[in-house]
Amino acid sequence: MNSLNIKIQSTNKNIIKASLALVSIAVLSWTSVAQARPNTSSCPAGNTISKTFSSGAAWDMCWEVRDEEGVVLSDVHYKPRNKTRRRVLGEASLSQIQTEYDDGSATEFLVTQFGLGGSNLQTLTSSMCEGGQLRSNAGRDVLCEVTKANGYIYRYRNSTRRQGSKLDLFSASNINAREFIIKWSFLENGTIEVASGLTGQFNKTTSNAANGWQVTAQNRIATGFTDHYFWRMDFDIANDNGNDIIEQIKSVPSSDRLTKTKQVQTISSELAASFTPADKKFWRVKDQSVTNAANQAISYEMVMLNYAQQSKGNSNSAWLKNDVYMTEYKACERFAVQNPTNNCASNVSQFVNGDNINAKDVVAWYRLVHHTLPRDEDFSPAAVQWSHFILLPRDWTSTNSL
Repeated sequence: MNSLNIKIQSTNKNIIKASLALVSIAVLSWTSVAQARPNTSSCPAGNTISKTFSSGAAWDMCWEVRDEEGVVLSDVHYKPRNKTRRRVLGEASLSQIQTEYDDGSATEFLVTQFGLGGSNLQTLTSSMCEGGQLRSNAGRDVLCEVTKANGYIYRYRNSTRRQGSKLDLFSASNINAREFIIKWSFLENGTIEVASGLTGQFNKTTSNAANGWQVTAQNRIATGFTDHYFWRMDFDIANDNGNDIIEQIKSVPSSDRLTKTKQVQTISSELAASFTPADKKFWRVKDQSVTNAANQAISYEMVMLNYAQQSKGNSNSAWLKNDVYMTEYKACERFAVQNPTNNCASNVSQFVNGDNINAKDVVAWYRLVHHTLPRDEDFSPAAVQWSHFILLPRDWTSTNSL
């Protein structure tokens, strides 16, 4: 697949917040200056994506391409059937992929060292986007938009049931022969599924069989490796991007493990935390003022799907010690690791410095881990290995709107 070098620089939400005059300038120069655009209508023509399902439920958002993060989504809204359209995310991206090798080879930071965009972002063809629509950036088709059946939304016995659909968006980036498929799925019922698929060729070799797997047909030992995926999500629930509240929720088992007790804690200061499967711990982001018809605060919760892969890495790095970070929005905090340090900290563990995040503009950093011990079947190319999580609406509507 042929690639051209895309030169798209990034800036931030401070442009929007500074003044109306600066907003006007940013809108005019959007193609050369990337920015978050929560609660604005500045998405350029051709960069808006919208989907209305047969039920009347709908999604709409803006997208852009950056050299480092590749495809970035912003101003993401969901409209349930016969209900109000509301914003979920101000901006979302894959902000770093850290690769550690089992034999101790040099760690790589793929987003900042190589980039998911630029010449690494692959040109897609119609056969790669079967039944969908290709989206173009700088003269190349780099994003596939396709609607697919998604199975049951619900069923109860044989009299009450409904099949649903989803909108899939995906791009592909090639770094050192490894291919990363970045996919966002927006379901008819308001769920968002976020995934990174690893495929391509695993070309790194080692001399020690204890650090890899003997690939007989290749007559070599393929090195094992761990990828740490850091997702950055600027939650801007509903109209006000500065009044989101974080709650940590546990269901703690009793000593005899026969019952569970719910514990809900409002997180007031910036947070670094890990999942504890025994407590069924999760986090939700809710709006301070907007409620559903039953007077419940609207919110989205984050659901991890592959906790068995989580690890603290080989290097004892501070930013690998936790699974989730909650921070107050700062324009310069773009990358989870190897973040530019002019007027800003260098990694997400340093972003957590005690700032108040209660009823603030909150950014969630979500780390997923996948360890690969290559197999004979991975040569070549390797079968896709998915790492994914879910953003689940909680009390977005007072009943099942579908």
